[in-house]
Amino acid sequence: MELAVEHVAGIGLAAISVFTFAIYYLCVRLGTVRGHAYDVMLVSLLANVALYFPLVAIVHGIPTVTTQSLVAFAAAGLVGSFLARLVVIRSVQVIGASRTSPIVAANVFIASLLAVVLFDERLTMMHLIGIILIVAGVAMITYETAKGADPDASLREFGASIALPILGAALIGVEPIFITIGLEGNTGVLPGVAIKATAATIGFVGYLAFVGELRFDRLQLNRTFGWYLGAGLTSGIGIITLFAALETAPVVLVIPLLQTVPLLVLILSLMFMPRRLELITMRLVIGALVVVIGAMLVSLFG
Repeated sequence: MELAVEHVAGIGLAAISVFTFAIYYLCVRLGTVRGHAYDVMLVSLLANVALYFPLVAIVHGIPTVTTQSLVAFAAAGLVGSFLARLVVIRSVQVIGASRTSPIVAANVFIASLLAVVLFDERLTMMHLIGIILIVAGVAMITYETAKGADPDASLREFGASIALPILGAALIGVEPIFITIGLEGNTGVLPGVAIKATAATIGFVGYLAFVGELRFDRLQLNRTFGWYLGAGLTSGIGIITLFAALETAPVVLVIPLLQTVPLLVLILSLMFMPRRLELITMRLVIGALVVVIGAMLVSLFG
C-alpha cells in the first residue's frame, strides 16, 4: 500500500508523540527521586496550561465552545489529567517507569470493556486474544515486581503499589468516553485539550488545599525543577502531536505506534537510568512486549 504524504507526516508526528511520552516517564522517575509526586504533578499541569493556551489563541483566536464540550472535556481532565496522572506519577515513584508504563498500557482493555457495556460494541476473537495477552503480560510484570520488592514490605503494601498503575490504566480507559462526547459537541481538539488541562489543574489545586498541602514552595527553582518542567512539556507535546497525527493519518497506523511507548521506556531506561532506579530484566521485557502486542490487537480491532 502506497502511503500518502500526509500519512507519512502523521506517522512522523506519532513517532514524536511516542518519544515524548517515553521521556515523560523518565522525567517523572528522576524528578521523584528527591522530589515529591505532588510537585511533579503541579508543575507539569501548569506547564501544560502554559503550552496549550497560546496555541489555542494562535490557531483559533477565541474559540467557540459548547456547553456539552465544556462539561465533557472538563470531566476528561478531572478523570484523566488529574486523577489518572496523580496515581501514575505515584506509581512511577514507587515501582519505577519501566514497570508502570506497560501496566498503564492496559488502559485499552478497560476502554474496550466499557465500549462493549456502554455502546453495545461487539467483542471479537481478536479482542479476546488481545485481552488475554494484556492480562498475561501484566501478570508477568506483577510477578517480576514482587520478586524485586523490598523483602520487609508486607503483602498489603506490595498489593497497594501494584494497584496504582492498574487504577491509572482504568482511569485512562474511561477518559476517551468523555473526549468523544466533547468532540461531538463541535468544539476543536486543541481548545478541548486546553479545557482538559485547566480542569485538571483546578481540581488538583483544590485537592492540595483540601489535604493541607497547597504551598508556594512547590514551585521553587531547585535541582529537581527541571525534571518537573520536562514532564510537563513532554506530556503536553505528546498529546498535541498525537491528536495532530490522528488528524493526518489513519488510526490503524497511529494507535499501534502509540502502544510502543512501554518498549521505548524500557530501552531508554536500560540505556540511561541507574540500575538502582530501573532494574530491567528479561522477564520484564517479555511481559512488556506481551502487553504491547495485546494492546495493539485491542486497538486495531476496536
